[in-house]
Amino acid sequence: MTRLSPETKHAILLEYRPRSTTHSFAALARRHIIRGGWRVVQQWHQRWDGSAASLQDKQRSGRPRKLSSRQVQQHVRKPILAANRKHRPISYTQLLPSVQAATGSQLSLPTLRRYGQEELRVKSKATKKRTAVESESPQHTHSGWMHLSEL
Repeated sequence: MTRLSPETKHAILLEYRPRSTTHSFAALARRHIIRGGWRVVQQWHQRWDGSAASLQDKQRSGRPRKLSSRQVQQHVRKPILAANRKHRPISYTQLLPSVQAATGSQLSLPTLRRYGQEELRVKSKATKKRTAVESESPQHTHSGWMHLSEL
């Protein structure tokens, strides 16, 4: 996600007119495709003093992320999708060492889980154990087994 410059935010806020349907926070957010919608434009307006300098991003409190969004996509999402395509289960404990080695960061298991669940929206699903004969059978369909008598 690219951040807008303070000058761009300033130009957008100059268009704002209270009690106007075409220049309200919501209308400006739609027109300028602001992610976060009208609330973000309203927050800009609250800290705006009429100058572009007041809209400069400030340092945020809190602990910085261990992995960037790009690293999460590359080192967490890709292996999960690859395992899904092969119909093999994968757990965060299996994924953790490869992510730590690839990124060079000391990532904890709960942090990796949080990235998977909150950012990637990965859902864990219980799998059904199949025998060797079942997994090789071409008659296995997504909805269940088709018996020869049903054909």
